[in-house]
Amino acid sequence: MLNPFEQYKKTSVTTMTKGELLILLFDEAIKKLNQGKILMENEDYDNADISLEKTRKIFNHLIVTLDDKYALSKDLADMYMFFNGEIIKASSTKSTVYIDEILPIVKDLRNTWSEADKITRKSK
Repeated sequence: MLNPFEQYKKTSVTTMTKGELLILLFDEAIKKLNQGKILMENEDYDNADISLEKTRKIFNHLIVTLDDKYALSKDLADMYMFFNGEIIKASSTKSTVYIDEILPIVKDLRNTWSEADKITRKSK
C-alpha cells in the first residue's frame, strides 16, 4: 500500500497534461545535472555518476517517446543524444565542463516547452 505522499505523486503524474509532464522531466533533468556537478566538485564521483545516469535515463525516455511523423522529432532526438554524449564525457572524465556546456541549453529548451504549453492551453 502506498503512503499518502506516494499516492499523491502517482495521482498528480497520471493526471498531468503531456506538456506538464515534459516540463517536469526537464525540471528533473536540470536538478540532476546540477546535483551531478556539485557532487563532482566535491569529488563524490560515485554519487555524481548516479545523478548523471538518472539524467541520461530521462533523455532516453524523451527519445523513445518522440513521434516520428513530425520532422522536428529527428532534431530533438539528435539533441537529446548529444546531451547524453556530453553527460557520458562528464562522467568518464570527471569534469564539470561538459555539464556547464549543456546546462544552459537544457534550461532554454525547458523554457521553450513551457511557453509552448502555455500557448497550447490558451488556444484550447
